[in-house]
Amino acid sequence: MATSDVELDRVRSAHRLRSYRIASVLRIGVAGLMIAATLIGTRRSEWAQQCIWIGVYAFTAVCSLVLAYGPSRRRIGMGPVDGMRRLEPFVFTAIDVVALTGYQVLSSDGVYPLLIMTLLPVLVGLDVSTHRAAVVLAFTLVGFALAVVEDPVMVAAIGWPEAIFRFALYAFLCGTALVVVRIEERHTHSIAGLSALREELLAQTMTASEDLQRRISESIHDGALQDVLAARQELVELQLEDPDDDRVGRALAGLQTASERLRQATFELHPAVLEQVGLAAAVQQLAGFTAARSGIEVATDIDYPIRSDVDPIMFGVVRELLSNVVHHARARHASVTLRINGQSCVLDVADDGVGVNDDTMARRLGEGHIGLASHRARVDAAAGTFVFLDTPVGTHVRVELPLKA
Repeated sequence: MATSDVELDRVRSAHRLRSYRIASVLRIGVAGLMIAATLIGTRRSEWAQQCIWIGVYAFTAVCSLVLAYGPSRRRIGMGPVDGMRRLEPFVFTAIDVVALTGYQVLSSDGVYPLLIMTLLPVLVGLDVSTHRAAVVLAFTLVGFALAVVEDPVMVAAIGWPEAIFRFALYAFLCGTALVVVRIEERHTHSIAGLSALREELLAQTMTASEDLQRRISESIHDGALQDVLAARQELVELQLEDPDDDRVGRALAGLQTASERLRQATFELHPAVLEQVGLAAAVQQLAGFTAARSGIEVATDIDYPIRSDVDPIMFGVVRELLSNVVHHARARHASVTLRINGQSCVLDVADDGVGVNDDTMARRLGEGHIGLASHRARVDAAAGTFVFLDTPVGTHVRVELPLKA
């Protein structure tokens, strides 16, 4: 499947879930209006059958709400949506049509039930598929016409011209809802196209950045680091000739520190281990370097036995988060957890320092510190999530990226 098609499916899934959740909340309100209409405009002799009808619809509305917001629902835009998930909005919309039409047929006074039926185009207008919305709206028109025809009392009271006018007005509302759905569908396509373009530009930018980091890393390793090692070797030979000279010992210690820092810099710029043995080993080595350099105890829990295209993105995030722990958190302990959860790579980085949240990151971005914000933008562009979790002490960041081929 092409990138644009994948992105379109992701955006559609996100829009569908948001619309489904809004509609599930509105259904609770519709059930409440049906109860009010029964109490105000219906004979007591009809309450029993209408209460049963409304009770079934209210139960359905609650089920819709639970399914829309329940823990089994995938996060917006994350992962594929199976066939049953795709059918849920359509099934509940069909129930809306049957329930509200049946409520109108069961009512002897059709004014309030007809007013409630005008909410159907609103519920259908939350859909994202023009074809599906057209089918549902056609059935709502048929249901409205049947409701008018099956109510001889109302027809006798208002006459056929006004009854036809009410039908025409309802048809206009349905047509308006269909136009809204069409606009939203085209808007969704536009968003998907822009999102796919952003992801493509990000991929190109990351490739260019990685190439530059590789060249800098190789330049340091093959140039400055080799010069330092050569100078150190010369001093070792000089120390053998004059072992009592303390200046030589201090110079050797300084060159040893410089060589270690250069090696660490080349690793952080472009870790060869990431290409050779994968993300798990690279993160483990990075945590070890961070602990040795800063004195912070960094615990790791890594269960990531695969290779993926998102590995460079995730490594960059780990590197930036650990850098923030060292330079800003004033922490004594930190932890890095990397694992696979379903079709996603999940990273948790926590510390017991001063704490960072969205407001702190926004302030640093305003001060010109773009490191963490840029990595968050990369995660967002790759259809991932980057969130600060609530924690009593310090900072806990969770990053989740969908695995790619």
